Amino acid sequence: MMEANGQPNPQPQGQPFDEEPIDLRKYWEIVLKRKWTIVAVFLLVVGAVGVYTLRQPKIYSATATLIIDAQMPQVLGGEVREAVEMGTGSYWYNKEFYETQYRVIKSRAITERVVEQLGLGHDLSFLGLDKLPPEKLQEALEKIDPVFVLQAKLKVEPVKDSRIVQVRIEDRDAERAARLANTIADAYMQANLERRVEGTKDAAEWLQDQLADLKTGLSESELALHSFKEKNDLIYTTLENRQTITSQKLIAINDTLTRVKTKKAELDARVKSVRAASQSGDMNKVMQLGIVASNSFINDLKKAYSTALNEVADLAERYGPEHPKMKAAQEKLENAKKSLMSELDAVVAANLSDFEELIETEKNLIGMLEEVKRESFEVNKKEIDYKRLAREEENNQRLYDMVLKRMKDLDLSSMLKANNVRVLDPAKVKRIPVKPRVRVNLALAAVLGLFGGMGLAFLIEFQDRSIKGHEDIEALGIGFLGLIPSIPGNESKPSSRDLYVLEQPKSNVAELCRTIRTNMLFMRPDDPPKRIVVTSVAPQEGKTTTVVSLGITLAQAGARVLIVDSDMRRPRIHSSFGLANEVGLSSVIVGDCGFEEAVKTTEVPGLFVLTSGPVPPNPAELLHSAKFKDVARQLGDQFDRVLFDSPPVGAVTDALVLANELEGTILVAKMLRTDKAAAERAVKALQGASARLLGGVLNDVAVDKKRYGYYPGTYYGYGRYYGESKTKA
Repeated sequence: MMEANGQPNPQPQGQPFDEEPIDLRKYWEIVLKRKWTIVAVFLLVVGAVGVYTLRQPKIYSATATLIIDAQMPQVLGGEVREAVEMGTGSYWYNKEFYETQYRVIKSRAITERVVEQLGLGHDLSFLGLDKLPPEKLQEALEKIDPVFVLQAKLKVEPVKDSRIVQVRIEDRDAERAARLANTIADAYMQANLERRVEGTKDAAEWLQDQLADLKTGLSESELALHSFKEKNDLIYTTLENRQTITSQKLIAINDTLTRVKTKKAELDARVKSVRAASQSGDMNKVMQLGIVASNSFINDLKKAYSTALNEVADLAERYGPEHPKMKAAQEKLENAKKSLMSELDAVVAANLSDFEELIETEKNLIGMLEEVKRESFEVNKKEIDYKRLAREEENNQRLYDMVLKRMKDLDLSSMLKANNVRVLDPAKVKRIPVKPRVRVNLALAAVLGLFGGMGLAFLIEFQDRSIKGHEDIEALGIGFLGLIPSIPGNESKPSSRDLYVLEQPKSNVAELCRTIRTNMLFMRPDDPPKRIVVTSVAPQEGKTTTVVSLGITLAQAGARVLIVDSDMRRPRIHSSFGLANEVGLSSVIVGDCGFEEAVKTTEVPGLFVLTSGPVPPNPAELLHSAKFKDVARQLGDQFDRVLFDSPPVGAVTDALVLANELEGTILVAKMLRTDKAAAERAVKALQGASARLLGGVLNDVAVDKKRYGYYPGTYYGYGRYYGESKTKA
């Protein structure tokens, strides 16, 4: 590819063509190209929104602010509770409580009270029926629901992380909006207070019935407990005292019985030991009895016996048994022994008497113990009935006291007109409407219109399958030779623009045509093509203008150039140069004349023209003949460059025939008109005909409005430079 000055453009180091960054300028070019579409959509949207907004009725807003406490104020202290309350952790202390209150404010019960209080059912302005004709008014009044209308105007907006709620009304009348907001707030407060009073009243009635029943039950339980005490001799004492006395009796009898049994065992052992000693006759055992030491009289007898015994022992050493003194001592000893044994028998008899008495006492104590046990069992049995009756009496008394205290709380709370809802800020009249929001709507409409217009522009652009720039030419698989800007002139007379390069040599059109010339020659610098066919995809795409402009620039470069009008179906070259068309290419091919006679000179030095000549009935066969090949070869020998103006590829096969015979082919596409798919088919057809494609030319580019070109900005520089030079000249 070449720059405008004919020098090759080197590829930037390290940046291949297929990795170019996104060029935002292309999108800007689309915006500029479709600016009228964007402007139209913008104005349409803004205008429609503006008209709609201005035609809407003005809506005013008023807001009353309330504070809702989850609990009633404790004016009477914590001892007096509300008539109806829920414990901690219930929905009164949770989010559901406030959500419920918000819906209560907007409920039909509250709004219906406001409608009746303010007479809104007959307010035609409020109902929006003030502009209806009289014949339709009655029917509309029957169908409309004023409560529903008020609910539609009402908005309840809680303030986040607070107990504050805003009651907002939107209405066409600012004063009425404030009045409605305040009335709804008052109605909600009054309904909340009435609910509390009604709850207190219902609770009082229920508690009064319960109190009467509890009083009757308490009296019955007291009488039953009294009858039980009277029947069981508990008037002057208590069952607990009876149980204590019985227990003490049992303890005393058990202690006495234990002592009796112990003493009985002692006497029994004593009697048995005394009997055993006396029956054995062994005075040593008798003398060792404990009773001997404990009884003073027996102890004296024991001493007397011991003295007599010692005396006998002393006398026995000096006298014999028959000695009077010895006999007297023996008799004294025998008497002492008898007295001692007699006294022991008396002691045994006394102990036996005491033993018999203890046995009788033991029997009596056992009987008393059994009697006390039976009495204890009877007391325990009575305790069951006594406790049951006492428990019933105590429960009835407690319930009665609790209900009685609750009744007193109700009496106090019913006299207190406390409310957990209060007005923080009443609604004020605001004369500035909140709807319609003209500025906001117009701003949104402007944004929507702008983006909508741009979106539509890009949609149209992306749906447009026409060739728009050199990238589309290169996408066809051929090189891009350059572009030709839009040439001013008469659209109905294309020939008026064919010589523009000749008439305006310093224009950007001429410069860009010279760029095409340079790029074409540099396509094959070692073997530059001499015979070149210029064709297009479809008619009216500027191939003739391109041929003439390219021929002029080649001739101005010093070459002998011949322009051949090979479009023998719709020839136009002769019109461009103002030449006659009696003889031409067709005449030379059929042999009516030689090409020297048919070739005509032009006012451009070095530029010659061979017109098409008379239109033959079979142009394709004529071009495909051997005679045409000879003529084309002779023309190539006589001129440095021969440019053939060919019919469009998509219309007839003439271009394919010429492209197969000649050394080079240039395909012309018209910006925003040539279809990409048709251009692809044309390139494939030329390639199928073994055409040697030199590249493509983009025609009719509006360079003053868009920057189309292989190197953006280059062609503008030339245009500005030559334009300034022309102006100064």
